[in-house]
Amino acid sequence: MTREISPNVNRNTQRADAIFSGTLKLLHDLGWNGLIEVNLPNNRRADILAINHKGEILIIEVKSCLADFSSDEKWPEYEDYCDYFLFAVDQDFPTQRLPDETGFIIADAFGGAIIREAARKKLSGPRRKSITLKFARLAAKRLYQSLTPPMA
Repeated sequence: MTREISPNVNRNTQRADAIFSGTLKLLHDLGWNGLIEVNLPNNRRADILAINHKGEILIIEVKSCLADFSSDEKWPEYEDYCDYFLFAVDQDFPTQRLPDETGFIIADAFGGAIIREAARKKLSGPRRKSITLKFARLAAKRLYQSLTPPMA
C-alpha cells in the first residue's frame, strides 16, 4: 500500500511503519523515550523525537524509499532542535545516498541498529528546555487521550 506525499513521490506506508516500529524498539533498548510526529517551533514535524536520561534530544527522519528521501530537502531544518540527528531506513535503502554528516539507522519491524553514529551538536539551554517541555506536554496529552473514554 502506498500513500501519495507529493505529485511525483509515493511513500510506502507499510515499509515506513516497519521502520518506525524497529527504530522505536531500538531507542527503547538504548534508553531513549520517543514520540512520533512531533511539531517543532519552525513549523516542521519530526518523524521521531526522543529524549534520554541525560536530557539529550534526538530527532530521527524515517525514509521508506529513495524517492521519499530525494523529495525531502527540509531535513537540515531539524538539526537546530536536537543534539543528534539521524535517518532511519530499511536494509534495501541505498545508504550511500544519505549525507555523510548525518547518522543513520537500519531498521525493520523487529528492531534496528545504528550503522553510523550522529555527531553531537549541543543545544542551547533555553532551546533544550523548550523542546523538553514540548515533549513532556505532548506525551502527557497523548497518554491522557489514550486513557480517557470519549465523551458523548
